[in-house]
Amino acid sequence: MAIYKNANDPEIDVNSLSCPSDSDNAVELPVLNLARSRISTVVDLESQPEKQDYRISSELTSEDEQKSPGSTAATTPSEEKSEIDPNLVTWDGPDDPKNPQNFTKLRKMQIMVTISLSTFIIPLASSMFAPGVPDIMVEFNFQSQILGSFVVSIFVLGFVVGPMFIAPLSEMYGRTIMYRVTSVISTGLIIGCGECHSLAVLFVLRFLSGSFGSTAIALGAGAVADIFPVDKRGRYMAIYVLGPVCGPAVGPIIGGFLAAVSWRWIFRVIGIVAGLLAIACFFLDETYAPILLRRKAARLRKETGNAALYSIYEDRVTSPFSILSRSIIRPVQLLIASPVVLIPSLLSACTYGELYLLFTTFTDVFETQYGFSTDIVGLAYIGLGLGSLSSCFIMIFFADRIMIHLANKRPDKKRQPEFRLPLVIILTPFVTIGLLIYGWTADKQVHWIVPIIGTYFVGLGILASLAPITGYLVDSYHIYAASASSACTMIRSLGGAFLPLAGPKMYAALGLGWGNTLLAFITLGMWPVPVALYFYGDRLRKKFQPDFH
Repeated sequence: MAIYKNANDPEIDVNSLSCPSDSDNAVELPVLNLARSRISTVVDLESQPEKQDYRISSELTSEDEQKSPGSTAATTPSEEKSEIDPNLVTWDGPDDPKNPQNFTKLRKMQIMVTISLSTFIIPLASSMFAPGVPDIMVEFNFQSQILGSFVVSIFVLGFVVGPMFIAPLSEMYGRTIMYRVTSVISTGLIIGCGECHSLAVLFVLRFLSGSFGSTAIALGAGAVADIFPVDKRGRYMAIYVLGPVCGPAVGPIIGGFLAAVSWRWIFRVIGIVAGLLAIACFFLDETYAPILLRRKAARLRKETGNAALYSIYEDRVTSPFSILSRSIIRPVQLLIASPVVLIPSLLSACTYGELYLLFTTFTDVFETQYGFSTDIVGLAYIGLGLGSLSSCFIMIFFADRIMIHLANKRPDKKRQPEFRLPLVIILTPFVTIGLLIYGWTADKQVHWIVPIIGTYFVGLGILASLAPITGYLVDSYHIYAASASSACTMIRSLGGAFLPLAGPKMYAALGLGWGNTLLAFITLGMWPVPVALYFYGDRLRKKFQPDFH
């Protein structure tokens, strides 16, 4: 007997009850007595279902059923569930305004704007002071190009560590508290970077500011899934992913002019902007359904005096430490057990690493090859930014349309996660084209506009390799969506942190032409990945089902 069935979710049997969704990390719950000692099951929740037709069973009557919008005369799955356990606290019907899927458009846009600005501003801080690295090398008296690259990319290394703790803590205490606390701490650390007088301290503060600033990157995809249905999710996922790509491209443009004054003012300015964003985070609404339903259950227990009321998201047996430890290791388990997570993550790591390799070497390339001064060298990054922006517009317009079109061609009209991948297949080769144009024209000192045009194509392809893959993982793992997304973020950020360290030596050994040709062919070698997933991803998902129990 099915407990419930949403429009886009598979039927769930009571023998393996779970609540599929796309929004947050899995929380393993204890055995629940859903049938008053008749049915026991383990619930493992990644996050909320979309528009669940849940009610408090004690409030559900036949009269309510007749008045409820969209209800039918037949017994609904939610009523079956309510009849099983009258103490179960759920949504007040499919149109409950407190369900994040039913938030008003204005409320949803406020959440999207705040999250998108967070994913733009924090990555912007990762590369904004790249034009000031030569001044830092002089002030702190070191000549290592590797250290010069690492002082930029170590910020991204924080994106590996931060989500491992932020995501599981958010499922215990909610999203909003994590945004508020971490944004304040990150702001203080960014300002501290501008006031330090030791290279070691600068490294530590950069790493910590990246770790605490990674909240929007860790939780943003889940928030998008919290408030938008699958048919509209692609366009908003593109906007969300635009920040981590476009932010680092825009940062050096501003940083170049500030570095002409002092590299310390780069951190002071970004600290002020991050502080304003931290204030905005205090006005964010909670979108994580388990927290909302837990709070609702607690309120009703207090109001009614019925201590037996509960939500299926509450865990009163497993210790918080056990929940936290399981959530932390789950992304690693997914990487090991599921090629559908590992393979696209490697593609993302490749392109994201190339992006940061360019970020960390543009200053030296354009100052050496074209004589750009410190204040205008940031303009060399404009090609990447415009390419990323163009890619975002393409995905806003086509991503959901392609999914719906391909689904309508199927007899069952099923929306396969693989339908997110055509844009990856079409646009990722532009990274190879762009790297070849950039490398050889810069090597031969062709007019500076030509290599910048090459980087436009790089930006066009890189964003297309990130946003659809994030959407693919969200759609693929209803139960473990955010764990899969976190796994991808970890691998991607490792590429962004360490591949740039090879840049100076690679260019010294091979030159700009052959060095970028090597990167171009590595990317081309990864192109079959989305093609293979498009045709065989469904089989792989069914064959490799990770077991976390």
